[in-house]
Amino acid sequence: MRTHAFRRYCLSLILTIILLFSSPAAQAAFRPDWLQRHVDGTLKLSGVYHGVSFADYAGTSPDYADLRLARDRALDELCYQLSVSIQSSFKDSNVKQGDYEEQAITSSLFVSTRKVLSGIAEKDNWTNPKKRRHWVLLIIDKASADDQMKQQQVINEVIDRLEHKQDEILKGIKQIAGMLNQNMQVYRDRMQQLTQLMQNLDTKMGAAESKTRQSYESIRQEILRVEQNSKAYEQSVQGWQRRQNQKIDQLMLQNAQMKKLMLQLSARIRDDYFLALSDDDVAKKSAHPDFRVEIIPDRGQGASYRNKDKIRFRLTATRDCYVKVIYLSSLGGDAARARKMNTLLFPNAWDRNNRLTAGQTKIIGSMGELEVEAPFGKDVITVMASETQFTDLQQTLSGSGQGYVSEVTDNTGDALNLRTRGIGVVGSGSPAAAGAVASDTCFIVSRP
Repeated sequence: MRTHAFRRYCLSLILTIILLFSSPAAQAAFRPDWLQRHVDGTLKLSGVYHGVSFADYAGTSPDYADLRLARDRALDELCYQLSVSIQSSFKDSNVKQGDYEEQAITSSLFVSTRKVLSGIAEKDNWTNPKKRRHWVLLIIDKASADDQMKQQQVINEVIDRLEHKQDEILKGIKQIAGMLNQNMQVYRDRMQQLTQLMQNLDTKMGAAESKTRQSYESIRQEILRVEQNSKAYEQSVQGWQRRQNQKIDQLMLQNAQMKKLMLQLSARIRDDYFLALSDDDVAKKSAHPDFRVEIIPDRGQGASYRNKDKIRFRLTATRDCYVKVIYLSSLGGDAARARKMNTLLFPNAWDRNNRLTAGQTKIIGSMGELEVEAPFGKDVITVMASETQFTDLQQTLSGSGQGYVSEVTDNTGDALNLRTRGIGVVGSGSPAAAGAVASDTCFIVSRP
């Protein structure tokens, strides 16, 4: 999609990079990147072992006991991660003669790790006041941890526990089972969001052609498969809680399988602009369920448009807010991973008033200025609504000249960051917390 004015201005704007960032107050309102990647199963930190976990609290803020519980659970996760990573090599080199079950070896390594590791640091934490949940990220230098675990006294202690201290092994197994149950809560939250994403996809396919529908059917099936595995895993965890003497090796295996499935599913969502933005829409809806914004093509969700067709979008919100609408079009080809030209449709040089009143309908493209042309393919349109004005708006529009402001993004992460830029508080004085935000995403298919 290009407009007539944009076509004239495109060559001068294609390399424009808007170097603006959200205010600290606004950034605090969003779940940090490390936590999102942990939930998705994609968190990898170079050169360190890490542990992430949480504690729920009852008051207006977490107290000392809540903070300590979250840290202890994160420490369990870190120690378990380290124990599993060295389990096979330790077993092969030190306990070949013994007939020890893997869960006993893992538990013994887990208990030893909890006792001897030093140098663990809290890298970050985040409190979600909406869910009353406090998260902690702990790390330890990988080389230091590996060196500590190689010390002879640790090896001897593990072997001694395997041979004599069965009570400690059982205690460790119960502790690991509790940690797996914590993981189940994270999976459960993610599955709830994925289920909402699937429902969201259904509403976005209203006018889509069968070929377009089929392209997203596989992601639906994958979500359903993950949901089935999630239910099986949850039943196993609940079974363990009922039978304290049950082996946990199957739970460990299912936990690993769930992480793998979540990782694969998250990768598919992350690599598709429409899915990635829609998934983020669902997350924002759960944070502020009474604040919704919606953008719909005039021909319906997922509709097809031909070359030179005019496009219009209907924009509504449930609260008074400020909005910006971004059009993501392919730079040649319609592959999901293709680079995108991101055009700020609204506000623009001709219409700078981006205030939207609750219940009001705003028509984007009402003057017939939006027209389909090459390159053709699936184009994604996303809207961000904020109770506070975008702090970068004036500077952004000052570079629009007589056209629209555009820039190129190479991946979906850049697209997500693009639409949340400038969310903060306008005006002088001491900073305050940014207001609530909402977002919505649709797509159209353009054809020759």
